[in-house]
Amino acid sequence: MMITSFSNPLIKRIKRLRQKKYRQQEKVYFVEGVRIVLAAVEHQVAIETIVFSSELLTSEKAWQMIAEQRHAGTQCFDLSREVYQSISLRENAVGLGAIVSFAGTAIGDLRVDQESLFVALVEVSEPGNLGTIIRIIDAVGASGLILVGPSVDPYHPTAVKASMGAIFSVPLYQMEDIDSLISWSESRAIHVVATSAHADRSYRQNEYQYPALLLLGSEGEGLSDEVIRKTELAVSIPMRGSSSSLNLAVATGILLYEIGHSRDH
Repeated sequence: MMITSFSNPLIKRIKRLRQKKYRQQEKVYFVEGVRIVLAAVEHQVAIETIVFSSELLTSEKAWQMIAEQRHAGTQCFDLSREVYQSISLRENAVGLGAIVSFAGTAIGDLRVDQESLFVALVEVSEPGNLGTIIRIIDAVGASGLILVGPSVDPYHPTAVKASMGAIFSVPLYQMEDIDSLISWSESRAIHVVATSAHADRSYRQNEYQYPALLLLGSEGEGLSDEVIRKTELAVSIPMRGSSSSLNLAVATGILLYEIGHSRDH
């Protein structure tokens, strides 16, 4: 039967999952869009519930996936156009979403090898930046992302959307503070590369060693001098125009591809 009531418990629950506290309590989050739901299936993420609107959804691949998921025992619910639009955060809702689980990961279980390349972000606050960085990490083939200190939730709807499905394939870890990160890196002989607009060495003036960890600060503050002194190398991205800095995701992409290039050659 089609769900037509805005007060249906499932509809209320999906709306609650817009808030971090409910995502953390239930260890699930909501994703929407054909591409990202298909990516969740492809990566064999634990899908709890699929919702769709037969009045909106036109993708043949999506309809085939729904049939397969139903056959496999996944809960699938048809929502009226109006009800689906009420849970959608998109201007043009396509009529497909899913509640998926996220598994807790422990940094102590993280495998480090000679070619590992990690990214660590200190107190990142913009979900769009975080999602884009997750997508870049996936594109470069890096080993995972470590969020240090208070940060935006990687399962925030904006972050999930910006990741374009990479949220399902990039390992995510949390660490309480920078000292814990440095201690962990030293214990595994990981070379930490800090970023600073004031560093004397350009990011292209270095031979990077592996395993490596690229460390970046928050969008507004960057890394403090105290943190940079705790790392073995700091590099900058030269700014030739009037701008004093780059968007965090852009800077991460430039640096990751440069460090990754030295690994691959």
